[in-house]
Amino acid sequence: MFDYNNEIKHNISVAAYFLAKKEINFDDLCWMLAERQLYLQNNFQNVEQNYIKQRATKIYQSSPPYDVICWLISEIDFLLKRNYFKRNQKPHFILD
Repeated sequence: MFDYNNEIKHNISVAAYFLAKKEINFDDLCWMLAERQLYLQNNFQNVEQNYIKQRATKIYQSSPPYDVICWLISEIDFLLKRNYFKRNQKPHFILD
């Protein structure tokens, strides 16, 4: 994973908090995380729905806490918005 400074951690935590406040159901969160992970793994290319479904199922079956999924989604979104992945290596995700 990345070595974040406190400002980046704070920004990701705030984004994760607001994502959690939306009360998105667990299935949809797993889908959202799967989409993002596969998008990164496939060099910023969209992925077929079947692959997303398979990854979302793996995430769901691993039963990660709701807040962890929110944090991981927010982390990816934050780093994508900052173009961080284009300058640095892609992370190895825990849920791979």
